[in-house]
Amino acid sequence: MQSLQVAFVVVLGVIYATAQLTKEQHDQAKTISESCHEELGGELPDDYATRMSRERLILTSETAKCHVHCLYTKIGVVYEDGTVNRMGLIGQLLKGNPIEKAERFATLCEKIEGATKCERAYNLYQCYYNHKSSLVE
Repeated sequence: MQSLQVAFVVVLGVIYATAQLTKEQHDQAKTISESCHEELGGELPDDYATRMSRERLILTSETAKCHVHCLYTKIGVVYEDGTVNRMGLIGQLLKGNPIEKAERFATLCEKIEGATKCERAYNLYQCYYNHKSSLVE
């Protein structure tokens, strides 16, 4: 159950930054989270979901970073190697933002780096916190 909350918060945080989720989007987030948890297993800290929704969470666990990768791969914002899929990211951001803001955010975050695919996906999450004001200005 904890991983469902985690996935929902991550998807909300980056992909639907200013939009309201429809019931369909909510259900999709739950389904994706369940799928990622089945694939990856592992445990996450008890306070993970709460902290993820309230603050910029610094993750050190490869399991947590890989959960972010799994989610982002399934919704099409990163490729399997963890690099940003610019068009996929823009497409998701358009669900709650004007195209200019979606493109600006994608430009700011598309060149993320990291040693592993999971770290690159997690760095996209971090980039969101560094530049989320570009979505709400």
